[in-house]
Formats: sequence, structure tokens, C-alpha cells
Amino acid sequence: MPERLELTKNAHFYLPKNDVTDEIIQNLLDEASSNMEEGGVFIIDEFRKEAFVEESEFNYIYSIKVFPSVRPVYFLNDEIEDRIHAYIIVIEYNGHYAILRKSCSNISELIKDNFELIGSTELSRTFNHDAEYQKMALRNMTVSDRAMRARSYEAADLKGLLSTHSAGRSIPYYLKIRQGSAIKSISGTGRIVEASQRISIDDIASWVKEQVELLANATDNEFLEAFAKKVELNDVLDITTPNALLIESTQLYERIEKDGLVLKYKLSKGKSVVISNRIKQRLFQELEKTYEVDSNYQIVGRAGESKIKKNPKTLTIHSKVLSSFRVVEKGKEVTLQRYIIKNGFYSITFADPKYMYFMGACFQDSSGISEINSILDILHPIPDMANVTSEKGDFSTNQQAFELGSMFELVERIHQGDNYVFCDDLGIEWADHITLNCTDGCISFIHSKHGDQTTSASKLHDVVGQGIKNLGNMFFTQQQLVQRIETKFNDFYKNSGTQTQIHRVRIGDVTRVESDLESLLKNYQLHRKCILSCSFISKSSIATEFRKIQAGQPVAGHITQLLWIISSFAHAVRDMHSIPIIYCAP
Repeated sequence: MPERLELTKNAHFYLPKNDVTDEIIQNLLDEASSNMEEGGVFIIDEFRKEAFVEESEFNYIYSIKVFPSVRPVYFLNDEIEDRIHAYIIVIEYNGHYAILRKSCSNISELIKDNFELIGSTELSRTFNHDAEYQKMALRNMTVSDRAMRARSYEAADLKGLLSTHSAGRSIPYYLKIRQGSAIKSISGTGRIVEASQRISIDDIASWVKEQVELLANATDNEFLEAFAKKVELNDVLDITTPNALLIESTQLYERIEKDGLVLKYKLSKGKSVVISNRIKQRLFQELEKTYEVDSNYQIVGRAGESKIKKNPKTLTIHSKVLSSFRVVEKGKEVTLQRYIIKNGFYSITFADPKYMYFMGACFQDSSGISEINSILDILHPIPDMANVTSEKGDFSTNQQAFELGSMFELVERIHQGDNYVFCDDLGIEWADHITLNCTDGCISFIHSKHGDQTTSASKLHDVVGQGIKNLGNMFFTQQQLVQRIETKFNDFYKNSGTQTQIHRVRIGDVTRVESDLESLLKNYQLHRKCILSCSFISKSSIATEFRKIQAGQPVAGHITQLLWIISSFAHAVRDMHSIPIIYCAP
């Protein structure tokens, strides 16, 4: 009978808390199918059957129930029901349990009692460094009414584009990732979905086997390490206590509206009545508020009625008001309190702002330390940087190029493959050098500064300020740059009173620049780079100091300043949809 099934790759993965007996699996299947229509019969009913996949040569165990169910039609005022079909499938492989289900009854309590969910944090570690992060939704570690609580990003690959400045205070709760030809999404509830055609149960089992093996070989992911880290709740409660509660009212409202769920209120006589739109609006207005929590876990102003409940591994809500409202889900009434807890639609902050409870897990702010790896990636060591002795070199009247050993000469040599290189130094400048690469579809603004090697933050502060100040100029129009070429760049470089023969158009045929520039600005692959060229920075020296920070070792105050200056530069540039780069010594 299971051969009739055509399924998509869509499952939650679990580890058992204790030995999983026949009784546990049977209870799970019975509870899931408790919403079967009256008088209905199972279309497929299999219990812990063993199967062998010849192609991959492995065994697995499956349990399946497919059954008819009914749910009320709420847009008509008479008793009409929709007849649908539901299923639950449990696949057991190598000590792991994958559960696929649709339209069945709520089994969250049984799951919690007997299984440990493999969450999004663990699942995301199954992707290697080649993975392309195409979409990401983040929850900020705040419940403030005056702060951005959530945001989402989408790109061909967010690595290198998304600023990780202060990312440690952001919790990823949805990821869409391309790994080779596979596209997977992972939700905060731990559901993993992979785009695929409908396939047989054997093929689903092979997919489950693949995910289990990936979990066994999971490694830390540098990109995701920049974000808030999952920590044990008990460890957090040993050092701090909850101080505020926020119901994620937007997510709650959207889910209720999307699923067409009805809200009811339980009267004192025990009868439940559907609430009016006016009551519904008042309810959600109250749920939008942030509620303060006292040291006894009571909600301030509602003592005795509402509190945070501490469980062995979770924090939940206990509220008389939320228990009075009911959600009709799949034909069954559940309290609004239970619905909120089951779906993780609440956040709790702590007296120590480094921690936050969200989607049933506790997270720690790792700002500063977590983004060190991405900051070090910004540093591009240039071997010839050690030979630089000045920023611009000396000048003479018959000189046609910048002096060997100067930073300007090195920059022009690095970019000799670009189609156009302009020297914009002095006067009202956008950068020291502006380069156009028509082949790669790239515009670069380069700011140079020379000095003896140091880890001091002051020198870097100056050139970072220069780069950030000119970020807006990187998005010039064709007319603006052509005008600059016809005026400032149509001249020879003059410095310290010496008129040289160094033409400001260092590379390129300006007779073609208008057509090239038009094509470049229309190129859908056009990207911009803000580059700092700094001879006084050594990547190896900075990496040594930053690794100390990661290891929790003490460092001098200027090292911390250096970290935040580079981080701020990266953040500002990426917020302008550009790529931050620092040329430096090895």
C-alpha cells in the first residue's frame, strides 16, 4: 500500500529522549489521526514495518496512517464541512526519527514528552562553505516598541553582501539555501524542506538517511557563526532572570488569518462563542504590548493572573486571559495560550541583555566576537605592500607615472587589468582612484594611506572616515562621471606646487568612455567596491590579536577599537549594497 504515496521532502527530525517503544509510536499515530471523520476508515495503516532500499542498501522502519478528515466551513452560517485527507508518516533510521504530516491533529505534547527536536541551528551546520544563502529572516534580540524587531534579506548569495556588523544580536529563524543543485529551506521550528518532485516513500527514506549522515558530519558554519548562538536555558537562568515578555502578535495574527482559524471565548457557563471583530481587534491590541516580568516571574500589573512558567528545558506562559480564548484548529478547540506556546509565538528577554528566549530556545548575543572571521575576510594581503615607502612618492616636472614604491603606483598596478583607472586625488575628490572594469561589471573607489605597520586604530580611523564619506558618490550617473572626465580628469596631476606629466586618466581610452559607461551602468551584474589601501596594516598581526578576542584572552584597548572601526566600515559599505575590501600587508 505505501507504494501509492507520492511525497515531497518536508519533515521535522528528532532524537529520542528515552527508548522508543511500540506504545509511544502507536500513541503518536493515534493522536495524529484523532481528527478522522466519524465512520471513516484508514486508507493506509502501517505500523513499524521494516523496508530495504536495494539501490542504497539500507534498512529503515516506517509507520503510516492516511485517513479522511473534515473541517468546518466558516464562511457559511450553516453546518457544512470540507472533506480532506490527512497523513502522518514516521520514518526511523539510525536512531533518528523523521516525521512528515499534513492536516492531522496536534501531537506537540506527545512529541515534547518523548523526543528532542533537531532545531534549525543544528540543521544549518549541515551546509558547507560552498552553500549559497539566498534568503534569510532575522529576529532582533529586543522587545522594545521603538526598535526594529525583525527583518529579511534576499540575494543570489548573502555571504559577502549582508553586513554582519552587530549580527550577534540577530537570531536567524528562516533560511533558504542552495547547496549544489539542491535548494533547502529551514524554519525556526526545525522543519526542513527541499524542493523536489513528489517521490516514493523509499526515496523519502533515502533523503532522510542523507540528512542524518549530514548531521553526523556537521561542522561550524563561518557565515552563521556571526549570528546569535543557541545556549542552554538552565545555564542562562543560573546567571539572570526574565524581565520582559512579548507575544509575537504579527506572526500569530498572520497564521490565524492565513489558516482561516476561528477565535472563540469561553463563557463562565462553559459555552464557547465566536468573538466579534471588535473584540478580536482589542485582543490583538493588548497582545502587541510588551509586558514587564518581575523577579518572581509574575507579569507586572497582572500578578496572580499571568506569569512566566519555568519548565525543565523551556519557558512558557501561564495566563488566565489567554486560556479563556480558544482557537478552532482542524475541528478542535485549543486555548489561545496553548496555540501560542505550541507555535513559539512569544519572546522573553532577560535582565542581562545578552540573552533572549525565542521560538522555544535561548540565544546569546555574540556581537563583536562572532563577526571576526568575516572581518578578517575583508583584509586582502598584497605581497608588494611591504615595499611601499610612501603614499604618493616624490614629483618632478617631466614625471609621467607615480614613483615606484608609492601606494598610488601599487594601486594602479593592482588594477592594471581594469578598463579605466582615474586619479581623483586632491581638490573635491570622490576617492584617490576610481576604476571601471567593464568585463567584470565593477566600479571601485580606492582610498589610500601609508604609514609604518601598527595595530593602532587612529590611522585607520582617518581613511575609514574618508571612505564612508564618499559612499554616496559611488552611485554616480553617467552624466556626472563624464563631466568629471571632461573637466578634472582631462588634466595633469599637480602636487606640492610641482606640475607633473602624470595624466589623471591613468588607464583607458576616453573617446569610448561614454558608450562603455552606458553599458556598465546597465549591466545587471554591476557591483561596487569600496577599497581602502593601507600599508600600515598587516593581516597576520591583526589576525593574531583578533584570535585572542575570540579565545576570551585580554587585548589592549586599541585592538577592540580597531575591531569596531573595521566592523563599522564593513557595515556602512554593505548597507550601501557595496563590497568592503582592505588592501594590506600579509
